[in-house]
Amino acid sequence: MSEAGTVVADPWSSKIRQHEAVAAADPDLAFDLHVLTGPAELTAHLAARRDRTVVLRPEISDDTGSAVLVRPGAAPPEPELRRLWDRGGRIVAHDHVPGTPCFVNGVVLDGVLHLTDVWRCFSLEEPPRSLLTSVVNLAPGSPQERELAHRLSPVVKGVGLVSGPVTFEAVTGAGGTVKVVKFAARTAGHPLPHLCSLLGLPDQAAALAGGSRALAGRPAEPGFVADYAFIAREGGRLVSIEGLDEVRALRSYAGDIFLPTPGDTITATTGEGGAGAILLRNQDEEILLADVEFCQQRNREGVFAVAADAGQPLGR
Repeated sequence: MSEAGTVVADPWSSKIRQHEAVAAADPDLAFDLHVLTGPAELTAHLAARRDRTVVLRPEISDDTGSAVLVRPGAAPPEPELRRLWDRGGRIVAHDHVPGTPCFVNGVVLDGVLHLTDVWRCFSLEEPPRSLLTSVVNLAPGSPQERELAHRLSPVVKGVGLVSGPVTFEAVTGAGGTVKVVKFAARTAGHPLPHLCSLLGLPDQAAALAGGSRALAGRPAEPGFVADYAFIAREGGRLVSIEGLDEVRALRSYAGDIFLPTPGDTITATTGEGGAGAILLRNQDEEILLADVEFCQQRNREGVFAVAADAGQPLGR
């Protein structure tokens, strides 16, 4: 059990245990983490940091997108904070570190970390959360990928992983800084393995099956791929998806992953996945990134027109 009495089946499911392991392997990789055991401690912690953004997470979570952000000048989102405590256990807090969030996936072969795929994350600020909207791959063998493998290897060695998959969530910043948000000895979830297959890259399962030979056979220039999720800010009956023709006319547009149709009931987005998603693919990274930014702007404006019932529009 944890000190708060929460049953911990996986010793690394605790973000506190993860943080301790990361700090022991390389202190520069670790956030300045604060462990909060009750609402009074949390209130005092936020009061002392009114001038900065604070990131809050439950100690243990089995879902995605669990972080709550409290920004300068904004009132603490009390309903969200109560939901964090409702999970049981403790809350971990750290000051927000500017940078690019990344999913970093790999395998450990004979004690050595080999990265299979790395994804830059794009999000929209939807207080009190930052909602993930897209991931775009790094080029295999790029300097950024090699540096991440170098920086994260001590963590793998420190926790005693000898073989098997491993996945990290990290933030890369100016000057080559890297901070580890969390890690797990498992394969990455959907849709990352599927995106790997579209690029002809071996995912973690393929790399474990084929070993170093599979990794050596990665294409040097597979191009770039992204999924893109659109946010629904209100739930209700879908009237239309505005600007869909423009999105489908993008040079990188490669098909719909899932999209609702008029008449469907959609729910407001509170985590990852969105209410609809498309696939983008292009050999030219600049073109693909420009198309991601186009989708980001459309997403900010709102694409889903919904109604509570016939003749009762709610908004976009």
